[in-house]
Amino acid sequence: MTHRRITVAEYLAGRGLPADWRYGSPLGRVAAQIYRQTYRREPSKAWRLINGRFRRVMAYRPSETHVLTAAWDRYGCTAGQRPARVVRTRPAPAWAGSFDSMRWTPSHAPIRNHP
Repeated sequence: MTHRRITVAEYLAGRGLPADWRYGSPLGRVAAQIYRQTYRREPSKAWRLINGRFRRVMAYRPSETHVLTAAWDRYGCTAGQRPARVVRTRPAPAWAGSFDSMRWTPSHAPIRNHP
């Protein structure tokens, strides 16, 4: 008798979240890290249809769902509360000039030369 393995997307669906929850992939990485620390081996994988393609994803036995719960406790329940990442921007260099040429619009006059 074989048991169906549980993926992060299925675990999230069981918690009432959409399977494509934007923090699902990072949550899966945390779960895999916890699994490696606990069992000293790689988690098993299963084929799942994702965005129209079959992909191999980490999958856990029903007896290993404690790993997913630990990952949720460590990362998932606070994922939406993380502060926004600060992105530092530099001023454009003097040589950059204006990018107005990228906003060229054709006129109604006949074309004589390629722009």
